[in-house]
Amino acid sequence: MPAGFGPRAGDAAPNEPLAVSRHPWEVPLTLAAVLVTCCVIGAAVHTLWTGEGAALWAAGLVLAGIPGGCWAAAGLRHARRRAQSVRISPTQFPDADHAIRRLSAGMGLAGAPDAYIYPAASAGSRAWGIGHGRRGYIVVPGDLFDSDGRLRDPDALRFVAAHQLGHIAAGHASFHLRAVTAPARLVPVLGAALSRAMEYTADNHAHAYCPEGVHAVRLPAGGARLYTQVNMSEMAERARTDRGPFVFLYNLLSSRPANTKRMAALRDRSRPGRLFF
Repeated sequence: MPAGFGPRAGDAAPNEPLAVSRHPWEVPLTLAAVLVTCCVIGAAVHTLWTGEGAALWAAGLVLAGIPGGCWAAAGLRHARRRAQSVRISPTQFPDADHAIRRLSAGMGLAGAPDAYIYPAASAGSRAWGIGHGRRGYIVVPGDLFDSDGRLRDPDALRFVAAHQLGHIAAGHASFHLRAVTAPARLVPVLGAALSRAMEYTADNHAHAYCPEGVHAVRLPAGGARLYTQVNMSEMAERARTDRGPFVFLYNLLSSRPANTKRMAALRDRSRPGRLFF
């Protein structure tokens, strides 16, 4: 493990959930997103009160579509996972199932969410945690497993799973949060910045519960075959040296932090991940 990326943690799950900090921009951006939603709902209610004809239908669709659309979209995504993906269980990929259950218990979740494997060619881009129903579910990349079903890199699997569980533990997968921030996520800079802040918060959970697996952040950069050859410190340093208007614009509009910025944030735990600059 490169220097500066944290000590190895013990295998025992903590008795009490660790105090994991949110990214400092997450709460202000969430409040801004809620304000946008309030403005949209206020405009729709005003239209219902004063409008007529097609305007009334449009306002009604907005008011019903925000919660209904969020619920339907989440339900369809969950249905696709259930219908198409391999589910991790005690009898199928038991090592991964055991790790996810221990992490869920350590984070204080009511129960381990369902976990599915996505057979992706690029491991880092196909892992996510989302809410639907009581416990939500997570998806981990199949590239973390060998052809015989064994874990290629147990620490990396735990880090990836802890990141996804961190989204659930932090409330990012909550239907209510998704509903009250849905309109703002369509606002170019605001929605992307909120998503990036949440990603940093999930990284904080992953680092707190599995610092020994932090090298898993190399997966999105190098892929399943080359990630072990990626120099994390060198990439992290590029977060400071790689500058330019188009790099800035890309980072501003991206819903996920750049790989260089994520690695820099995981290397230097004394400051939060850079959200804008």
